[in-house]
Amino acid sequence: MVSANSVQSDGVVMPAHCVVTGEINPRIGVNNVRYGINFELRLPLEWNKRFHFQGGGGVDRVLRPALGTLRAGVVPALSQGAAVVSSDMGHTGTSTRDATFGLDPQARIDWGYASMDKVTVLAKDLITRFYGTAPAYSYYIGSSGGGRQGMIMAQRFPTYFDGIVSGAPILEQHINQISSMQMLQRFTAIAPKDANGRPILSRSFSDADLKLIADGVVAQCDALDGVADGLIENYPACTYNVAALQCNGAKADTCLSPEQVSAFTAVMGGPKDSSGKQLYPAPPWDTGIGEPEWRSDQIGTATGPVPNSRKSTNESIKYVFMTPAKPDFDYLKFNFDTDPATMLASAAITASNSTDYTGFKARKGKQIVYVGMSDYLNNPSGVNRWYRELVAANGGMDATKQFVRFFNVPGMAHSDGGKSLDEFDPVTAIHQWVEKGIAPESMLAKGARFPGRERPICAYPNIARYVGSGSVDSPASFRCTAPGGWSLTALRLARKGGRHGLPAFTPPAALPGSCPT
Repeated sequence: MVSANSVQSDGVVMPAHCVVTGEINPRIGVNNVRYGINFELRLPLEWNKRFHFQGGGGVDRVLRPALGTLRAGVVPALSQGAAVVSSDMGHTGTSTRDATFGLDPQARIDWGYASMDKVTVLAKDLITRFYGTAPAYSYYIGSSGGGRQGMIMAQRFPTYFDGIVSGAPILEQHINQISSMQMLQRFTAIAPKDANGRPILSRSFSDADLKLIADGVVAQCDALDGVADGLIENYPACTYNVAALQCNGAKADTCLSPEQVSAFTAVMGGPKDSSGKQLYPAPPWDTGIGEPEWRSDQIGTATGPVPNSRKSTNESIKYVFMTPAKPDFDYLKFNFDTDPATMLASAAITASNSTDYTGFKARKGKQIVYVGMSDYLNNPSGVNRWYRELVAANGGMDATKQFVRFFNVPGMAHSDGGKSLDEFDPVTAIHQWVEKGIAPESMLAKGARFPGRERPICAYPNIARYVGSGSVDSPASFRCTAPGGWSLTALRLARKGGRHGLPAFTPPAALPGSCPT
């Protein structure tokens, strides 16, 4: 179907454009379910010669309007004059969490990578026919599941896109989800029980308990960047021992029970098998532990024994990432010695953690990857590990930054939210890098949780460090520097209490690359 439109989204007026919808490879699959790769392509009448593929999210199933939206602070690509395509990635439904398509082998492949290939090729062909010329620049833009899709494009189809933005990329659920199993088991084991003896996961930690932990982390780590201001910029130096909060006697609102301390310490140490082998990296300590997103992701709010957290209700583990699919699998019975092997086969279809960027480099492609340090749904430690491995496999940091730049966002939850500065614009940054050769050393960010504040988000491995004077709300008061590079002025100010009446702190005994004090 082709029609002329002028629509409005979030207060942004879209230009007059044509809409093309279609389906690729319709078929009847397992259990007599109808499948097909649906897409929507919007073609502005006044075209800027850019093509944007708008990534999906969750396990897709929903055909989102192809407006080229990503996050707050980013102008939709269609409103700028780009042709935009979106897709349901091979299966339809009403929820982005319905993973029953995993029962169909072809649907798994289509969702894993094949639909992205087919939609891109067809969309570029339609664009060329409509305008009489191919796009001058092609971009894949997405976050979460869409972030994974952007990684797939760089790794599997490196010639398709000039620039890619991958936010909060779900790189490796086949092993990342082992962390979810650990959390569910450890927290359920200590949860209070109802009258019938059934555990209530959401009550394993009260909001007051979580605030105690978050406050302890902030007190320990906030000023490691030179000033205490509610953001943990020096995340590489942040560690915390939750045992400091253990009650001396009975459980009270001002302390944690020994069982809570043991469970939380284990979860923050990352999953291990019975021999003690680490199965996935430990998540970072950050401000997000006390935020609503942490509760929603981990333990939920259900007042009864049926949990409602995002991890407890994640169907993709048993339908997509276990091979064969196990629809009736009980996550509380996950065996850390034997069950991880059942999740490895899915990596051939879904994983986007390759460090082979040979084709993408040859194409002179550019990619921006970002993740929130309070993204406990995705675990930023896994994304950081991937980038370090990418650097090691591609000639070091300077060489790798020529084609992929990585940004950690302090306090940010999954894709956005959290106690953070979560409004920034990686799309303009990727346009500037691809089209003008201006590589982003930082991105300026703001956020509703810190009204009036702006600050740079720095390209890894640098962090934003306080220069020793000026308002913490001004970007001029921070510089992107190596984590170990302490300013003597900043140290002296921090020891005295810093500026603005902020509390003093005790610097760590040793930071990598720091000078003796």
